[in-house]
Amino acid sequence: MLKLIIIYEISFVLFWNILYHSNSGVENWFEEKILSAIYTVLSTMALGFAAVYVIYITAKISGLLDKVKKIRDPRRDVS
Repeated sequence: MLKLIIIYEISFVLFWNILYHSNSGVENWFEEKILSAIYTVLSTMALGFAAVYVIYITAKISGLLDKVKKIRDPRRDVS
């Protein structure tokens, strides 16, 4: 679960960096409406976490997670 949270946080930071640097109007919006910006960032983070958690639970219930764990790692030596 910790790996899932770390992966989510990294993807969230990358998403917001791409969004922030690709649109020059976002900088002014952050400066003028800081509370709206904080709410938007936190709500987007919560929505992303919920989506990732739903996908994880669905994969666990359907048995897909067990099938993925049984796949042999091709990087390891079999002999």
